[in-house]
Amino acid sequence: MPTENKLALKRQRAEQVNKVIRIIAAHGRRFFYSQTANRCASMEVDQRGKVWFIDDYSGKRIFTHDTVWGGKWRGFSHGGTLKDLVKEFRDYICNGEPLHPGYLGPERFNDSNIWGYDEAGMRVVREQAAALPVFRKPATEAD
Repeated sequence: MPTENKLALKRQRAEQVNKVIRIIAAHGRRFFYSQTANRCASMEVDQRGKVWFIDDYSGKRIFTHDTVWGGKWRGFSHGGTLKDLVKEFRDYICNGEPLHPGYLGPERFNDSNIWGYDEAGMRVVREQAAALPVFRKPATEAD
C-alpha cells in the first residue's frame, strides 16, 4: 500500500479517536477537557506517520511512541490509567486493531468504575464511543 494511503488511514483513525476523546470530555468528570484553558485534548499524525497527543491542560504536543531516552511524557496532565488509554488509542491509529470496550471506565467490584464517572455519564460514554469503529463490537449469541 502506498505511503500516502497509509498516512490517510492513520489520520482517519486519529479523527475517530478524537471523537471518542470529545465524548469522554463531555461527560462525567470530563477527562481530556480543561475548563481553565477551555480546550479538549486531541491526537494527530505527523508527516512521518508518528502519533502525537495534544494535552488539554498544558497544551503541549507529546510524542506517544517509545524512545531510547526513556520516553517521558512531559506535559501530560493525567494519570497512568489515561496514559495507558492514550497508548491504546495510538496503537489503534497505527495498526487499525479495535480496542476492547472495557477500556472505557474499567469496572470495579462494587459496580463503579475507576474513572469515578457517575453511572449515567459512564453509560452515555460507553454507548456513544462503542458506536465508533475504535472499539470492537461485542460478540453476539448467534456467532
